[in-house]
Amino acid sequence: MRTEFRIVSRIVHGHDFYEGVRAVIVDKDNAPRWQPATLAQVPDAEIERHFAPLGNDDWVAPNLDKPNLDRA
Repeated sequence: MRTEFRIVSRIVHGHDFYEGVRAVIVDKDNAPRWQPATLAQVPDAEIERHFAPLGNDDWVAPNLDKPNLDRA
């Protein structure tokens, strides 16, 4: 689960996730304008960044305790 969290948390901070949502869900033009435009243009450093280890502050475990419904 940490690996998936690490990758997804870095993807949502980039342009292409939102561009894909725009192209498919919002405008429905199915014509995303990726940055960069081709996979061959993606720098190796960008790929490595998505798989880099989590920093100390990058992983916060979710609170799975039952909610306190008695709070005012």
